[in-house]
Amino acid sequence: MPRQEKVAAVEDLRERLSRARAVVIVDYRGLSGPDVTALRRFVRKQGVELRVVKNTLTRIAASEAGLKGFPTNLTGTNALLMGEGDPAVPFRVARECARRYPQLKVKAGVFDDLPVSAEEADWYATLPTREELLGRLAGALAGPIRGLAVALSGVTRKFAVALSEVQKKKGAEG
Repeated sequence: MPRQEKVAAVEDLRERLSRARAVVIVDYRGLSGPDVTALRRFVRKQGVELRVVKNTLTRIAASEAGLKGFPTNLTGTNALLMGEGDPAVPFRVARECARRYPQLKVKAGVFDDLPVSAEEADWYATLPTREELLGRLAGALAGPIRGLAVALSGVTRKFAVALSEVQKKKGAEG
């Protein structure tokens, strides 16, 4: 690759890495051409970007992007899964890709500037989505409120029954 093309590739990758909230490094060695194409389609549908870049250019771009947790000892055939939204999504996608294609191996990652090992990447993949967390919070907040509403309606119901009994008793008396 001529020098000018390398500079442009590093600049493009630096920009993408600086926008990414999470990056997963995977080894795709052993995947056939059609498998890589299917993998790219799947990853794109999930809102994650897959980039195959030379290791040296990746190190330079990560350094320029200021990713402190990015591994510096990249070797072999590597691809980057980058996500800008929910930082757990690239880890979920990497885990699903590794399940579909056993040759694909998760090597490492970066989660909001923190280095992530291959073992930790699987843990990050199990984190609930933002929507799930908001649903849990809403449920947790609604529980006590619902209990209060039931308790208050019980008190009101008992009061209404007591008034009805008083009315029946006064009606019977006279």
